[in-house]
Amino acid sequence: MMATTLLTEKSTAQSEVSACDGRIDAFLKRKQTWIAGAMCCFALMRILIFAAAFPLFNNVDEQFHYEMVYRFAHGYMPEKELPRIDPEMARVFSLYGTAEYFHSEQLLRSKHLDTPIVGLPAQMREMQYRPLYDYWTQQRDMEAQSPPVYYLLAAVWLRIGETLGMKDWTLAYWVRFMNAIVYAIFVWISFLFTKEVVPGRVFLCVAVPMFLAVFPQDIFFGMNRDILSPLLTALALLLLFRTLKQGVGSGFGLFAGAFLVGISFLTEVSNFLYFAVLAVVFYLLRTKAASSDDGARKATVIWIAGISALFLPVLWMLRNRLVLEDFTGSKAKTSDLGWTIKPWHDMLQHPIFSLTGINRFLADLIPVYWRGEYNWGGHPLKWEMADRFYVVSSYVFIAIFALYLLRDSEIIDRLERLSAYVSLYLVLGSVLFLAAISLPYDFHQCFYPSRAYPYFVSGRIVNGSLLPFALIYLTGIEYLWRPIRKYVHPIFPVLAICVFIICAETAIRSAVFHSHFNFFAFRGM
Repeated sequence: MMATTLLTEKSTAQSEVSACDGRIDAFLKRKQTWIAGAMCCFALMRILIFAAAFPLFNNVDEQFHYEMVYRFAHGYMPEKELPRIDPEMARVFSLYGTAEYFHSEQLLRSKHLDTPIVGLPAQMREMQYRPLYDYWTQQRDMEAQSPPVYYLLAAVWLRIGETLGMKDWTLAYWVRFMNAIVYAIFVWISFLFTKEVVPGRVFLCVAVPMFLAVFPQDIFFGMNRDILSPLLTALALLLLFRTLKQGVGSGFGLFAGAFLVGISFLTEVSNFLYFAVLAVVFYLLRTKAASSDDGARKATVIWIAGISALFLPVLWMLRNRLVLEDFTGSKAKTSDLGWTIKPWHDMLQHPIFSLTGINRFLADLIPVYWRGEYNWGGHPLKWEMADRFYVVSSYVFIAIFALYLLRDSEIIDRLERLSAYVSLYLVLGSVLFLAAISLPYDFHQCFYPSRAYPYFVSGRIVNGSLLPFALIYLTGIEYLWRPIRKYVHPIFPVLAICVFIICAETAIRSAVFHSHFNFFAFRGM
């Protein structure tokens, strides 16, 4: 009798715990659209605040990216030779740029470089301005032959700013602030994709926008063509997977998704990985169409979609070959940097083929993929504890995700399973891409990469994998949490991770708010 009572009490307690878990799921499901919307607003405000707090121009080649936006806004077309910095841009860089990214506050104060040139007395202003202006007018823009989509979009935004009367530092910050809109839309598209592919997993539908809203990658605080990749690739995935779910229909979604794959390639070459995803989608649609009554029409739609994906990239590469003598437009840039192609046998001697080398490559890449590459005072903006968390948690949750695929592949929905494999391919493919482009070059005297450190670990180059990474990471958390889910809902560890990221990000970057060169300081001048 006593044993029966204990069993009954235990069963009741478990039911109450499960009911609690169910109530949280029900709440999240009911409020998921509002939560995702709030995360979009939070992401927009976070990007705006940090974009305003960081001075012009950062250490990740922001001058060159801004100059290309300015050139495209005024009708520029890439030529065989890299152009020298435009005099108007040289003036802006000299007057409103800062050396705080590269030198300590004490050193800058000792050389009277801790105050913007525009705020100095006339005589001192000329003494500091002229050498900087002469320096910039002698530099060549290394991004002049890069994929053009970001520069074209930002050029339209810049022209709007000019129409509104903006100029000099206000115009530069105006172009930066476009990032906040782009990223907020990306967070929303990521929510829609998750809801489309795994509608029954309310945890992921809420956790994905929550995680991406606080993701600490700092490339979104400045002008750089890589800021467009996450949005374009997420939107392409949404349209392609929606077509797989709903069918070819009129073909508009397939056309648009395929076209965006091509556009993402014209934003950053690393996004060529998405052409393989597109090929898989075409194959599945073609296989399904073969057994339908209007198979011939659907096959035609698929072929046209393929042409829409390839047309602009092929056109761009052909023009590059004819005008620049190089398909990807990288020849002049690598030549200007002093890089040369190594013989095959030297490529095979690369340290990345050793256990020590690959470990160093991954240990450096993962934190940079998370937090970015900004310096302050000549040192990376980082916190060792946060970096260790990024590395360890990435390894752990990717491994758990792989285990999840192996153990639960039979019960996972077909579209969800495809999404999981695509996500894994895109993340691992991005890592392999960075490893591959580390191999062929002798970097000579270049600062980064260099002969001593011949690794590309710029995570921004492959941030088109940001949504797939979030899906892998959060699925790993959910699967790891499965044994205790009825006691503690997995949304709570995600909230804890988000709070940790926000606190770490704020602490690491707090110094920039005191700069005399940022948006807030210029507004007070």
